[in-house]
Amino acid sequence: MRLRIIIAISLWSLLAGCGEDNRNKNAVEAVIDQEVARRIQNYKQVRMDRCYEKALEEASRLADSILILEARLERDTLGKPPKPEKPEKPEIKAVLDSTPIKPLLEGEKKSTPIDSLEKN
Repeated sequence: MRLRIIIAISLWSLLAGCGEDNRNKNAVEAVIDQEVARRIQNYKQVRMDRCYEKALEEASRLADSILILEARLERDTLGKPPKPEKPEKPEIKAVLDSTPIKPLLEGEKKSTPIDSLEKN
């Protein structure tokens, strides 16, 4: 009888020791869950950054086009006037007076001093 009890206890301890160890499995699942959560957070952050950059680029493009449109609307629309045409050459009229030309003041000619820089 004693032998049967010893065999039963040893079988029971053997079966209890060979059972599944959930502690290791739970730890691995926790690490996997943490890694998945970290990757999801990283993916969300990358998507938000891309979305922010795209929105900023679109807003910049819209602002530039609005500024260009306002500048075009404020610009003077008359433009430059056309170049004037050249006037016609006037007709040269002949002098009707045919008297010879003579000096206005008659009398002696005054001598003018000779310029020292003038070459003879």
